[in-house]
Amino acid sequence: MVGIDAQSMVDDSGVVLPDGFTSIEQYAGELAAAFNKHAVLPKINIVEFFVSQQWSRVPEDWRRFFDSPHFDTSSLIPMASRGVAPEGAPVSLREYVDAAFRLRLPRDPVPSQDAADQSKIIEYFLDGMGEKKRKEVVELSQLIDGVARETGSRLVVDVGAGQGYLSRVLAYSSSLSKHSVLAVDFSEGQKRGAEALHQSMAKKLRSRKARAEGYEWKDELRARLDHRVLRVDMDNTDEVVAAAQAACQSKGETRWMLCGLHACGNLSSAILKTFAESDAAAVVLVPCCYNHISEAAPEGKALDQAAPTVGFPLSHGVLRSAHLGIDALKSACQASGRWETDAAGALGAFKRGYHRALLHYLMITHGQLSVEDSVPVVGKVTNNDLKAVIARGDVAAAPPSGPGETEAESEAEAGREFA
Repeated sequence: MVGIDAQSMVDDSGVVLPDGFTSIEQYAGELAAAFNKHAVLPKINIVEFFVSQQWSRVPEDWRRFFDSPHFDTSSLIPMASRGVAPEGAPVSLREYVDAAFRLRLPRDPVPSQDAADQSKIIEYFLDGMGEKKRKEVVELSQLIDGVARETGSRLVVDVGAGQGYLSRVLAYSSSLSKHSVLAVDFSEGQKRGAEALHQSMAKKLRSRKARAEGYEWKDELRARLDHRVLRVDMDNTDEVVAAAQAACQSKGETRWMLCGLHACGNLSSAILKTFAESDAAAVVLVPCCYNHISEAAPEGKALDQAAPTVGFPLSHGVLRSAHLGIDALKSACQASGRWETDAAGALGAFKRGYHRALLHYLMITHGQLSVEDSVPVVGKVTNNDLKAVIARGDVAAAPPSGPGETEAESEAEAGREFA
């Protein structure tokens, strides 16, 4: 949920636009133009930074600034989080940052419920969840509950339901729950796991302890939740709609809505497509893994006619002039607005990115890989692991020119900065 300030504009489509824009078409056009102007930047692959000499793709005046002895790497954090360009930054860099933040959609969070509402979610329904998962399910279930009540939706279709954590909370979390839930997942194994967890939960809720805490389980409540194995992708959204409509009919309901938590890649696109092409009353979606979204071919290149429908762009007109590419989609997974809350962690991630790029370069220069090979998955390599490899003399080559070339060379030789 986002807040709407006095300067924001709500388009006819319901999209909250940044200040200065009056339609989604105007906004999308400027967004595509800005992306195309600077497309080289989000398409830089950090792991191939040295191998492909990607430092040379950064504007020259930016390189001079970043290579300056007065540049402080930590100044990148407020620049990425709040749009505050470092002191002494070149005009072109400031203009780039200003444009990026001017085009950013409003995203001030609005609490979906208070502590009293959260307390209605009984602990039994949160068993098996880690701290992060608990917070996500608690927050999202309350938001979905509010949207369902507002739209009169009595059936919630949880797409990509997995083990059913969110589905169970929506169906049973308190005596006030009135929703029926159709939990959809493509995996038979996930369905079996969800049903096993449901049986374990129901057993606990039949206990004297649960009754003493105010929850009375009745076996007829089981009908509120139905798990279904169904593959949801861009080319079978009609199957989801048919399943939802059949569930509504069997329960004597007419209005339904969609939801998804951590809907990976094209699954998010498929959920949105399902909503747009159906009679669903609402959709609540938390996407993830943008790098797994399939994309249309670049302008001027033919797309394989046998290929399935792509996940981006969904619009026939909006953003058709911009081709993101896999590296830009990977960059989109980064929540730079949150870096400032953990600046040390963000700087550590920058350093790990540098080490991975250096390791890739060394593997190629020592004949373990060729430039045509895909980047290998080597698991979690710590700073000390890489330092030990270099200290043993297994690798001892300096990377080509890049930011802070002198520091890079000294690290490659002795690994003194890796600890």
